[in-house]
Amino acid sequence: MSDKRRVLLLEDGGAPALPTALEDALRAHGAEILRMRLDAPCDALLDALAEGWLPVLVGPAGPAADH
Repeated sequence: MSDKRRVLLLEDGGAPALPTALEDALRAHGAEILRMRLDAPCDALLDALAEGWLPVLVGPAGPAADH
């Protein structure tokens, strides 16, 4: 089995999300990325979780918050 980190990015939203800074950073550190939508059939999601993928929920990109 590989030591590569496996991260499952779960997209929450209507339109497909563009690659995010998080995704780019994870890939830069050698992570394997799998993207799925939350409204997709759950069989693939359950299989990925059973295979040890780390789920991370990502929402649609919106305007940056003012601080």
